[in-house]
Amino acid sequence: MILQWGYKRAFLRCALLFVVGAVLQLVLGDFDNGFLRYPWGLIFAINYLYLLLLVYVQGAKWKWLQQLSDGYAMTSSISSLMVLTIIFGFTRQDPTTAGVVGALGFSRMTSSWVFIIFLCYFTTALGITVMRDLHHWRKSRLAALLSHLVVFVVFVAAMFGSADKERVAVNLNLDRMTYDGQTRSGEHYELPFAMTLREFRMEEYPAKLYILDTKTEESSAEFLLAESVGSEAEVDGWRLRVKQTIDMAARMPESDEFREMHHVGAVPAVKVEARNMATGEMYEGWVSCGSFIFEPAFLWLGDRYAVAMPKREAKRYLSRIEFMDGSGKQWTENIEVNKPARIGAWRIYQVGYDTQRGRWSSSSVVECVKDGWWSAVQIALWMLLAAAVVMFLTAGGRGVTKKKEAKQ
Repeated sequence: MILQWGYKRAFLRCALLFVVGAVLQLVLGDFDNGFLRYPWGLIFAINYLYLLLLVYVQGAKWKWLQQLSDGYAMTSSISSLMVLTIIFGFTRQDPTTAGVVGALGFSRMTSSWVFIIFLCYFTTALGITVMRDLHHWRKSRLAALLSHLVVFVVFVAAMFGSADKERVAVNLNLDRMTYDGQTRSGEHYELPFAMTLREFRMEEYPAKLYILDTKTEESSAEFLLAESVGSEAEVDGWRLRVKQTIDMAARMPESDEFREMHHVGAVPAVKVEARNMATGEMYEGWVSCGSFIFEPAFLWLGDRYAVAMPKREAKRYLSRIEFMDGSGKQWTENIEVNKPARIGAWRIYQVGYDTQRGRWSSSSVVECVKDGWWSAVQIALWMLLAAAVVMFLTAGGRGVTKKKEAKQ
């Protein structure tokens, strides 16, 4: 495949932009968007839109301005941005600057000069395209215009509103009202609302039983999933079979037996039978992962090996939180991972809990995120829905027209 000169020139421009971004990253370090805090972000956004208008108006006089938004520029800019996004996606994001990847800012996507430059380039090309579509209005292009406008609004909000985004981590303790937290820089932040943790609930996956080498402290690759009585599997030459399971159990001091107990700190316990596949040697006993109150229990298979149960993995957990705003209004929300609560421009996400206590945790960690430009993004999303409706209606209309033409 041989690229046309227009594409070659456009991708060459992208290569030069990459070099410029890399040099700025090496010389100046990470891009600091602190200067875009309100109201400066809004001021810069208004001036940016004005400059785009000037570029579009003057584009008829200057050919090089036209090249900022032609088809070649759009294709090359979005392709380059996608490649960068893929690279960032496969690169671990952390504050480190070690190595070539860290020095070029690939480990810090949102503060990388390379990414910021390509984002601005694509947004500029898209913005001029939107202005051209608005100027040369055509009904048949309504769906495309709305789609382009949505992406443009979202990208502008992301560029000029990024500095206004607040992230506040809040540690909640059971039945204790909290209205402040810490930003990522460790600064104290007072929230415009108060939160009280009323309940923490967790669902766990069934226990997994491994063969543990107590000398090397290595576990077998295979395991038995103790879903129910009768479950069995071959693990490292041993045939393991579940004989009894208790979800909430405890063992009395100097006793080998577990009994059901509904109390804080109760542990999952599994009575397992182990048979050596080679020698036929049999062992039977209780296995438990333990808790912050009870010690774990193992079924020893001779002097070196034992059947062990690691802590069960969390399947689902939520915090029932009572909110109170500045006017004194109170209400309760259940917050889960990927199911945040919303209070105005704030989103409250479930991010952690006391892992030592597990399902008996009496504390919860939430992150409160404020995006001052969320209203603009919401409007854009409604416009995207409108664009989908327009596409559906116009596509149907074109289909009917084509059928009529075929009949004639």
